[in-house]
Amino acid sequence: MRKVIGFLVGSAILGAIACSDDGSLGGSDNTSSSTSSSTSGGPGSSTSTSGSPGVDLTKPIETIDADVTMSRTLDNKKNWLLKNTVYVKAGQTLTIEKGTTIFGDNQTKAILVIEPGAKLLAEGTAEEPIVFTSQAPEGEKRAGDWGGVVLLGKAPINVPGGKGNIEGILKTVAGTEYGGDDPNDDSGVIKYVRIEYAGVILSPDNEVNGLTFGGVGAGTTVDYVQVRMSLDDCFEFFGGTVNAKHLVCQRNQDDAFDFDNGYTGKLQFLVLQQDPDHVGEDNGFESDNDATGTANLPLTNPTVFNVTLCGKNKEVDNAQFGLLVRRNARGSFNNMIVTGFESSLDVRDATGAALLSPVAGQPQLDIKGTLFFNSKGNGVVDDIAYPETGAAAPNKDNDNGLNEVEWVMGGARGNAKTDPGISCFDASAPVFGPATSLTAGALTPPNDGFFDSSAAYIGAFKDANDTWATTGKWVVWSDK
Repeated sequence: MRKVIGFLVGSAILGAIACSDDGSLGGSDNTSSSTSSSTSGGPGSSTSTSGSPGVDLTKPIETIDADVTMSRTLDNKKNWLLKNTVYVKAGQTLTIEKGTTIFGDNQTKAILVIEPGAKLLAEGTAEEPIVFTSQAPEGEKRAGDWGGVVLLGKAPINVPGGKGNIEGILKTVAGTEYGGDDPNDDSGVIKYVRIEYAGVILSPDNEVNGLTFGGVGAGTTVDYVQVRMSLDDCFEFFGGTVNAKHLVCQRNQDDAFDFDNGYTGKLQFLVLQQDPDHVGEDNGFESDNDATGTANLPLTNPTVFNVTLCGKNKEVDNAQFGLLVRRNARGSFNNMIVTGFESSLDVRDATGAALLSPVAGQPQLDIKGTLFFNSKGNGVVDDIAYPETGAAAPNKDNDNGLNEVEWVMGGARGNAKTDPGISCFDASAPVFGPATSLTAGALTPPNDGFFDSSAAYIGAFKDANDTWATTGKWVVWSDK
């Protein structure tokens, strides 16, 4: 996310914005009141789509271009073309069968929005995943071809009044306020799902991500989801308590995992492979309490275990970080591998030094059981952080004198500057797991019913034989 808060653009104004190569919107208004309109045809017809690995293009195509006002199912006997901004209305459920492909319309920059009180049941399998992809022909698919998927719920957020409007939808669109007082709110299931070539820049500092969560509760199941080739963040969490496992981000054009507005969920087994050809401040984690760094409650405070963050593996024009924590955000980050970034860490907060003196009753930022290595920025200390002793960024003090290196390497945190010998930068056949399990300094995840407490190792993969992110049709690393 290029800025923490904005307003999502509603479908009613899609036609007013010209289409351009940078992901701006274009196309016709969403004025239809029907639940769907149907067309059939294969490649070459006016509604034809073209390939994504594992997609069967011989199926007939049906268009879904209007709000879901009665529960319905997208079956796997056909391919589906998503047009305009489609809202699943409160009280309704959109079910997507395993093995189903949904093509996002390029002209209207299609967005699927699950309103608070609605549900998305999208449960694929490793071999029969649900795929959201661009309708562009093979070889012409690009990041930002269509909008993305947005889930909104009724779990707590820290916006004054307890409700907010998420990036990408106008305040005036009825039913799209998110947030509430139910931490166990259930927005459905997203499992074995791939979302690719999504993300739209609607206006400066106002974008749609590959997969956006707004106030989504812990009753929602999110597991085995890949977002790839997104024009903005892969995954963004605006408040809420939703937990997720096995998240894969590949070659996006902003942050991989972005937290805002009081997100307090749990995450385990996350992997990122950045795009070395994209110049930008593209961070692994980016975390804010809110846009201005207030003390609004709940404080952004995710609990994260078992992460492998692979940066661009080269020095780029803009500083980019494995973890960028700022604006009064907190969090517990554990058992991570951070490699190939300009800098591994930046705590960018005027009260950063207060992390050394925890405040009673408040969650704190901490990083444990983590390996930092292979930083590319000139002057980065111990592969971790810039010294912040200069007059200009990235060496300018931005955290009131906090020494990130001294802090993160101190105490009994189990962090180290160590190269585990992984080969995670190959765009076609990455190897994320080390030869042997990295247990020295690792923490044991809590045995709380969500975390896999057996994953007492560093990184998202136990060893080179752990191939959860490179096995099955649900995950793709190369289009060829």
